[in-house]
Amino acid sequence: MTRPRKRTHTSHIQAAARLREHPGMWMQVAVYPVAYSARGAAHRIRTAYRLPAYAPAGAFEARVEQIDEGTAVVARWLGAQVEADLWQAAALAAVHAGGDPR
Repeated sequence: MTRPRKRTHTSHIQAAARLREHPGMWMQVAVYPVAYSARGAAHRIRTAYRLPAYAPAGAFEARVEQIDEGTAVVARWLGAQVEADLWQAAALAAVHAGGDPR
């Protein structure tokens, strides 16, 4: 019997903070043994789905890269102005929809 693979654990709060310290720079966030998991993580970073550290959706770009250890997720923060514009757009959309902008 083979030993089960160890689950990848990433502190996305720390990763997002590190990316915000270096706007526009692509940095490795995590390495996954399975490409499917890496693609899912990259999608969640881009959309901030269940990862509020990367909010608002669209403030970060993410992609996957094949490396010797598995599949790496690399991401970058697009900057303060992009993030501010996205927050403003989300607030306006919420107001137009009759919802709470928070």
